Amino acid sequence: MEKPRMFLVEDLEDKIIDAATKYYINFTNEVEEFDPQYFAKLLEGPQLHDFVQTTFEKIQHLNNQEINKYLTVSLSQFKTHQPDRRYDFLKKLFFQKYWIPNDMEEHYIRMPEHQSKYFDHVFYYYDKYFHLYHEAADQVLQDFKKGYLGSFADFALPNTVQPKQKLKTNLSVKELAYLFRVLYDEEIIDSKHKTDIFNFIAENFSSKQKEDISANSIKNAFDTPDFNTVDFWQEKFTHFMQKARKDKEK
Repeated sequence: MEKPRMFLVEDLEDKIIDAATKYYINFTNEVEEFDPQYFAKLLEGPQLHDFVQTTFEKIQHLNNQEINKYLTVSLSQFKTHQPDRRYDFLKKLFFQKYWIPNDMEEHYIRMPEHQSKYFDHVFYYYDKYFHLYHEAADQVLQDFKKGYLGSFADFALPNTVQPKQKLKTNLSVKELAYLFRVLYDEEIIDSKHKTDIFNFIAENFSSKQKEDISANSIKNAFDTPDFNTVDFWQEKFTHFMQKARKDKEK
């Protein structure tokens, strides 16, 4: 019986770099126009759909023991192959794939600046959405252990996966971060790790300036609020208090 050649994260890395290489070649040769949101849409939609679908295809011919081993080892790769640990490897792989069939490995450190910036752009979105693939793989393993999978041949996903729609706000990143800081300080939000709050805000909200905001920018604003932001919310909280008082009198 033929075993899968790659575990899930290895296969994902290979496909992401293939997509990055193809897109880079296309827009640098003016085959298509560069879209800054291309990889956000790809990783949150079609690529995620493909990941789940191919996971089932990889294990459908294996017996239960082989399936359990394959998924368990694959899940462990989400720790050993976290993006920040694989940055240099992936950058080198991108450079190699771009120059195929030429062997340019020794010139990797001389990657042109514009190519290096493009890779960092791709890597940013890969790192941002990596958790979605971890969650998807873990769900497959848990469903397998609970006996929910049934016939793999019958498994199907919708043809399209719509990207998550973020909640648009009329707040700046600093104002949004301070609001959640107040909720956290007042123990209205119960979270063991602040990073969970930062990631939640980045994944679910848009500021008045940007559709996509980074967890890091939220963290900086959360930890060190400035005077203008605090002043903004002091005025808003005063309005809230006045409204609450009126609502009590109704």
